[in-house]
Amino acid sequence: MDQSGAHFTLTVATSRNGLIARATDDAPQTWASPEEQALFFRDVEAADWAIMGRNTHLAADKPTRRRIIFSSRTNGWQRPTQLWRDPTALTPDDLAQQVKHLRPLQNGLILGGTRVHDWFLKHNAIHRVHLTIEPVTFVNGLPVFTDQSGSDPLSIFTDRGFRVLSQTMLNDTGTQYFELAS
Repeated sequence: MDQSGAHFTLTVATSRNGLIARATDDAPQTWASPEEQALFFRDVEAADWAIMGRNTHLAADKPTRRRIIFSSRTNGWQRPTQLWRDPTALTPDDLAQQVKHLRPLQNGLILGGTRVHDWFLKHNAIHRVHLTIEPVTFVNGLPVFTDQSGSDPLSIFTDRGFRVLSQTMLNDTGTQYFELAS
């Protein structure tokens, strides 16, 4: 955990070749299974705050959800429950401090995209990973992390020291779900 006591979970759906989307405006609900979507919404409901980039936010804007949106273009509260911040000079502890007056950040949910994932990885602040691997392949797309080598979604995390806590087959089409910890 961070000094603030915040715990961050990265929830991510990938293609079988390790991509999180075909393009910045490609919402997972267009290609992810209903089982993955159910787990995603479970994670959203359990989180105090969801943290994401501008493109992820715009792909599924939810005006009433508590969100911290990383953006170099906008700064400040855009809605009573949505704080926009340039993350360049911030730490995970800073995030908790900036939202505590509205709701303490104890369980943060990292939703993406790639640069948001990179930021949390750089700050050593991904405590848990909820990884869904869908049986689809994208020709081109966005990686989980900018510097990832290889395309095996599980190795993207285990090669960085995350350990598998559980593995579940979600459906008959081959959707796999992993829980990992740092």
